[in-house]
Amino acid sequence: MTAQGSPYSHFKRALERRNFLLAWTTGAELPKVPLADALSLLLLALDQQQCRFEQAAPRRHARLCHEARLTLPEAQLALAALEAVAGPGAVCGRQALVAICDMHGLNEVVGVLNTWLNARE
Repeated sequence: MTAQGSPYSHFKRALERRNFLLAWTTGAELPKVPLADALSLLLLALDQQQCRFEQAAPRRHARLCHEARLTLPEAQLALAALEAVAGPGAVCGRQALVAICDMHGLNEVVGVLNTWLNARE
């Protein structure tokens, strides 16, 4: 560990500073990124590098399904919501994702979604 902190703290600082490339690179070096942080990185990709969002969204969806143990209808709604977040239906997509995550007690993920949408308004 360096005087600047752990690799995870480097990743968190890059997210906080909205430095997508640094966050993407440092996140790839971590053994596991918490789901809320992974979603933060996905939303940062949406804002700064759409092609990375398109590549990463299916993996984040699969992870959400696995960690939250979503039912098939919830999983389908979550996937549609992720797609909506990337377009003009961002508010509706966020609301659907928030509802799903809230039902499953994913409070940190709900916070990430709310913070992201508030910053875009």
